[in-house]
Amino acid sequence: MKKNFLIIAFLLSFTATAQVKFDIDFESGSAGKITQIDSVYIRTSEKDSILHLSYIVESRFDPQNPVDTALPPSARWFYFRMTGAKNKFVYFDFKHTDPLRAVYSYDNHKFERFEANEAKIRKIHKFFDSDTVYIAYFIPYTNSFLQDRIDKWKQHKDVTVKTFGHSLHNQPMQLLTITDKTVSDENKYKVWIQARTHTSETPSSWHLDGLTDALLADNEDAATYRKSFIFYIVPFANPDGVFEGLSRSNSTGVNQEINWDRDDSQTVVEVKNLKQQINELTKNGTFDLFLNMHSQVANNATYWVHTAQTTNDRFLSQQLHLCYLNMFDNNYFKPHELSFSKMASRYPEGWIWNNFGDKTVAMTFETPYTYFGASNIWLNTENLRDFGKTTLNAIAMYFGICTPDRIILDNENAKTQGKWSSEKSDKLIYFGENYLYPYKSGCKITYSYKKLSAGKYKIYKWAVGESGETPVTDKNRWILTGRHEQKKTANFKYKFKTNDSNEIFDAIMLIKTEE
Repeated sequence: MKKNFLIIAFLLSFTATAQVKFDIDFESGSAGKITQIDSVYIRTSEKDSILHLSYIVESRFDPQNPVDTALPPSARWFYFRMTGAKNKFVYFDFKHTDPLRAVYSYDNHKFERFEANEAKIRKIHKFFDSDTVYIAYFIPYTNSFLQDRIDKWKQHKDVTVKTFGHSLHNQPMQLLTITDKTVSDENKYKVWIQARTHTSETPSSWHLDGLTDALLADNEDAATYRKSFIFYIVPFANPDGVFEGLSRSNSTGVNQEINWDRDDSQTVVEVKNLKQQINELTKNGTFDLFLNMHSQVANNATYWVHTAQTTNDRFLSQQLHLCYLNMFDNNYFKPHELSFSKMASRYPEGWIWNNFGDKTVAMTFETPYTYFGASNIWLNTENLRDFGKTTLNAIAMYFGICTPDRIILDNENAKTQGKWSSEKSDKLIYFGENYLYPYKSGCKITYSYKKLSAGKYKIYKWAVGESGETPVTDKNRWILTGRHEQKKTANFKYKFKTNDSNEIFDAIMLIKTEE
């Protein structure tokens, strides 16, 4: 196993200090030089004292990038073990990295954040009551943990796992294909998701883990998704970087995220493997959706939405539609948190755009390391996994997939009375191929559905709005318009009467509720 032990020089007045040791001799471990800067006993009573130790922790830099030579290497990730910590008060001052509230564990399994009064940007102080402590930038998601998850997931009848290549250091690059194998693939939507190109970005793995678990759940929603989609999931796009505890590069120092437009001699083997696998899977049809999972320092989640100037109006609207659907009933993500960028060939989305154009909606999704800005909720594995489930539901809504508890009715499910017009626009966000609007007030539209099961439902109307970089108030979102109680399984009808000729009608959604 690769690892370098930290060699730390101690100039100590107290023998007990020499018992404190640091190492990174475990999977994904990483740290640079750790230097003790002080050691002092503080008397807490007449007969008792506590040893206070302080250290400078210099994070380890990735190798120098041999392809993009002007790009400085990153040193964000740290993950080290301290032994001899029991009953000592320890201070850490971090260099080359930027933790706000790092995480720690006494058993290397259950991690928790340092409390707010124990940490601030680049600093930690804490009294430890265990001899061994693991300290990391964020909760690790290692290759061994992934293999345990894959061993569980592949027991499901709808999961296939394959190795489609190996990294430079011979780590397997794995692909999970998830779909209901008893249903023909002919009309299924195809979704590609990859994560951990930048290997310090472990929140993206927890996000994807939650999405995968939700997709394989034993419920009718998940079963419907597996009948409707083929999900291709690459959990680790950079397995060497994960295993070796790097921050943003692969083992050679190359940032794979911007390696997609290089000639063959400057393209790393991991990106070559990804391209080859994508080309193989798209021989008979493109992906419908391509998601590139990352994590960011900013204290919020975001999608990177590519501007119309570098794609087209239709593509911008498609991207924003998925984004806004991911905000429905979601405390973790709000419209003002979206980010916008040019489409560039060096990124995987740019390569997808160059090969498939607007046939494939391709975006990067970023989860934060710290807290969800919209709600100020600090991240942990559970709310990241919950966010993964929300993302999966948004994908299903985007493609208009109905489940027993969530039914989307578009224009083909509607009957109009009065004078209406059917229109299309690449600059508006709506479901399907068109939207409807009346020529005057008083026109009627009735949505219908056969054999709606008994129960209580909330009814939402999609508010069609303009596509653009500025969120539109009360548009491009589901708006609650009513409630309905279905006494028994029977045909369903819901009617609107228009108030003015500027009111656009598109889809409605029924969600079963216990309320």
